[in-house]
Amino acid sequence: RLEGATLAVTLEPCTMCAGALILARVGRLVFGAWEPKTGAVGSLWDVVRDRRLNHRPQVRGGVLEPECAALLDDFFRTQR
Repeated sequence: RLEGATLAVTLEPCTMCAGALILARVGRLVFGAWEPKTGAVGSLWDVVRDRRLNHRPQVRGGVLEPECAALLDDFFRTQR
């Protein structure tokens, strides 16, 4: 269990990752860029705030969003 842990990521987690956050009982999630196509922490779904589940981490999204989006854009541009 990661009850006191804070997870910081550049992109809003997908459904599988949001489920893993809940199962691991991560205390807090901080992420940069929103993901409107697959995001499961507020964009497309809101898995981590579902009252039917036994754990709901604190969430803060959009932290340094332009910088995170640019970092991801640059990375994937080089992969294409």
